[in-house]
Amino acid sequence: MLVSLRRAVVAGAILLSAHAAHAVAPKQGNRLETLTAMKAAKAAKPLRTERRIEWAQRTPPLAWSQFVQRSGAKWEAAWDAATGVPVRIWGEGIAVAGSTRDGAIAERAARQALADHLALLAPGASIGDFELASNHFDGSIRSVGFYQRAGGKRVVGGQVSFLFKADRLFVMGSEALPYVTVATPLAKAAPAELRDRGIAALRAQVGLPAGAASPLGDEVVLPLVADDAVLGYRLARPIEIDGGADGRYLGYIDAATGEVLAARQLNAYATGTVLYHSVDRWPQHGRVDRPAPYAHVMVNGVPQTTSGAGGVTWSPDAEAAVQTSIAGDQVTVVNKASDAALASAVYALQPSGQFAWDASGSEADDAQVNAYIATMIVKDFVRANIDNQMPTIDMQITANVNIDNSCNAFYDGRAINFFKSNDQCQNTALLQDVVFHEFGHHVHSVEIIPGVGDFDGAMSEGAADFLAAMITNDSGMGRGFYKSDQALRELDPEEGEWLWPNDIQEIHHTGMIFGGTFWDLRKALIAELGEAAGKQLTYKLYVGALRRSINIASSLVEVLAEDDDDGNLANGTPHECLIRSVFGKHGLRTASGVINAPGQLDTPALAIGISIDVSGVSGRCPSDVATSAKLDWVPSFTGVPAKGSVDATPAGDNKFFAQLPLAKQETVFYKATVQFADGSSMTLADNLADPYYQLYQGRTVPLYCTSFDTDPFAEGWTSGTDDDSETPWKWGPPTSGPNEPHAAYTGTNILAQGLDGPYNPNQRSWVKTPKINIGQYSDVRVQYRRWLSVEDSHFDQAIVSANDRKAWVNYTNDSGDSSSFHHIDKEWRFHDVPLSGFFRGHEVQVGWEITSDPGLQLGGWQLDDVCVVANPFSICGDGVKSPTEQCDDGAQNGDTADLCRTDCRRAVCGDKIVDSKEECDEGGGTDTCSETCTIIEPPDAGCCSTSGSENALHPGSIALSGLVGMLMLRRRRRK
Repeated sequence: MLVSLRRAVVAGAILLSAHAAHAVAPKQGNRLETLTAMKAAKAAKPLRTERRIEWAQRTPPLAWSQFVQRSGAKWEAAWDAATGVPVRIWGEGIAVAGSTRDGAIAERAARQALADHLALLAPGASIGDFELASNHFDGSIRSVGFYQRAGGKRVVGGQVSFLFKADRLFVMGSEALPYVTVATPLAKAAPAELRDRGIAALRAQVGLPAGAASPLGDEVVLPLVADDAVLGYRLARPIEIDGGADGRYLGYIDAATGEVLAARQLNAYATGTVLYHSVDRWPQHGRVDRPAPYAHVMVNGVPQTTSGAGGVTWSPDAEAAVQTSIAGDQVTVVNKASDAALASAVYALQPSGQFAWDASGSEADDAQVNAYIATMIVKDFVRANIDNQMPTIDMQITANVNIDNSCNAFYDGRAINFFKSNDQCQNTALLQDVVFHEFGHHVHSVEIIPGVGDFDGAMSEGAADFLAAMITNDSGMGRGFYKSDQALRELDPEEGEWLWPNDIQEIHHTGMIFGGTFWDLRKALIAELGEAAGKQLTYKLYVGALRRSINIASSLVEVLAEDDDDGNLANGTPHECLIRSVFGKHGLRTASGVINAPGQLDTPALAIGISIDVSGVSGRCPSDVATSAKLDWVPSFTGVPAKGSVDATPAGDNKFFAQLPLAKQETVFYKATVQFADGSSMTLADNLADPYYQLYQGRTVPLYCTSFDTDPFAEGWTSGTDDDSETPWKWGPPTSGPNEPHAAYTGTNILAQGLDGPYNPNQRSWVKTPKINIGQYSDVRVQYRRWLSVEDSHFDQAIVSANDRKAWVNYTNDSGDSSSFHHIDKEWRFHDVPLSGFFRGHEVQVGWEITSDPGLQLGGWQLDDVCVVANPFSICGDGVKSPTEQCDDGAQNGDTADLCRTDCRRAVCGDKIVDSKEECDEGGGTDTCSETCTIIEPPDAGCCSTSGSENALHPGSIALSGLVGMLMLRRRRRK
């Protein structure tokens, strides 16, 4: 929850296209660059800071199958993990004659495609909810974008797009929000009162009591989107508070009450790193005389604007007095120092002569002069190389310098802003790299095609770094920041590459993945095409990514689209292999994979062969293929087989084979790591909280099994909730939400914790099997197929129970409210859960439940093919103590005092049998018998203690729990 937005920043405007803009260095302690929900929004979990893109769904939605069948072409897609919509669809394309050159034809085709595939691109919307946002042609690609509305109101961030090239529709994109519904308030405050309330609330929130306020924007639908789900929608009105050098802030207020629902900062402060060396891009390396283009000067007292080469003219042909200025047609510099004095000087200029204005004797004046020159350099570079038609390129931009702060700079959506020096940091207006970087945010924000691309803070940091690197021809950005020549950020580190998603941290660090990728792309293109042609293609691909990408991960598809020459991505692009190779080395690829192996093997075997299949790679590109795979395994609590690994054997294109050692009558945990030709890797199973598959080997005796072909509730299953509300557990065909299957594992029906959406907030709901007689079997387990999606168990607990005793619970990385190891299955997973040791007696009732908090909810439990089985070689009463038994005295077992019980459990307080060292045993604490099995005297006789001895687990169960912890502890935490 946001406590204060003050002093952290994001760039944008009061319009829905507000974009996060950022400082040159991160500011310690705040990561508030993105929209943040307030208390009034009633969203207990934080909103997402990074759109999570999945390159493949194990079971795509039904609408995708219908799309592929109807289009009759080869397509691939990447999916938004929270909304379930395809953020990008690309492939062979659909021929649309005349669509590239004729905008009207393209628009009609785009509208028809949207109407035909509305259920895929915008679930729950109607075709009338979309209005044209743009119809843009850049000489190669025709981009058509639409904004999303709901009930006539703009949906913040909602958009769909269609790209045409060579008269083919070959890329589609959707950032549409699914199933938009928003309650209409019964009463609203008057507009003037609403604005006053909103202004007061937002000013208080950001700590700017005197900040200038904008008019209220029109009513909009504000989506609240977390990492893995849409939390809801709110009716809101945007308003902005402008505190000048203290920052600008965009807030969304409740359309009825004026309460602040959410806010984002429109400046970007953060702290930087230290000890970087410098070259001649900072003051201590010397000075270079450069022309002052388009500057407003006075020549003999008459105003004049210099030429692009800094030239002036006057008459008569004699010495002239020229008064310099730090304002011009394209840049105006504002001095934010306490005296606000604008730098100026008067020089004598001889005909055909020149002079150089040297303001280096004063930091305040020097900062103004250098901010002007550096801004003109970056503008000239963009105009000459990136986009000579860029909106605002010839308009005046403000550069605020000498702001009373240090070690940073920022872009606020309108101006670029620079801080004074201190003992540690240089005046940032005196660092050309920093000026280039801040203007790079401006380039990104104005290049985005509305309704097609979107602003992403991390990508913008990387794009701004790369712009500076292109101008300086140096991968080290920000040299001189700390008065040394080391780079503030290095896009081409010697020790390795910035890798997606490993290096996702705060936005400046994450941005180095994008910046590093494009630096390597530039190097590779220059090596292949030569310097001039390589740079030119880099510029083209760079601006294409800025215009159409929605985040770093999506930029790969957009770069391929920009490189394409025939509107058909299924047949590759001229430089596809080079592009995929570079992006792949940074973890950016379209690959996914699956392991083909059973969950349970009846026949005795020492090992079993499994296959690893990788898909989503380009068969045309050697660097994009999977070159090797390694199989890792760990044992269960028995320690058999010993932990180990083996290199898999190639078995065809992007296929591998390996032998997995097995444990007799026990489970082995295993995973595969696929290595690609470019050095990057992928782990299967694809589940951060549960990366190990299971395989049980051994004979079992079925005690109770169901495939849910018939109604389980008619067979004795029960379900309920802790609040006596209607149970959410349902039997029937799955309905395919963003984190749910659209088909059963076998047959047509499943048992699910809701077939029509996520589980309920702030509730415990459960389902249980009938009671199952296990006879004398002492190694009993439940084996089933699950598709579980649940928040980190710090927040929501998914439990498998035996007679209401917890036998399994989802994982947490134990980081308090920052815990983020959400359990999200992407396939039907085999799950083997030992039950013996978690219950007593000869009957077991297996349960599945989730206890949720008020925040984020995901798809919950989806169950199929449930079977409670027993190991036929573990029999209580045969006189042989098996690993799951605490004791076994054969015929001497008995349910009387001090004997090994008939379920092969030791005598213990709480088993309702009074043993020799017990005064009583009523199965747990009662009014007359304590939990330590001592008689409770009347209340005035004292009190009793608790020991919980009945809750003591079997040693095997403890070992298994420890195993789960060890499996997770071996994984490195995200930095």
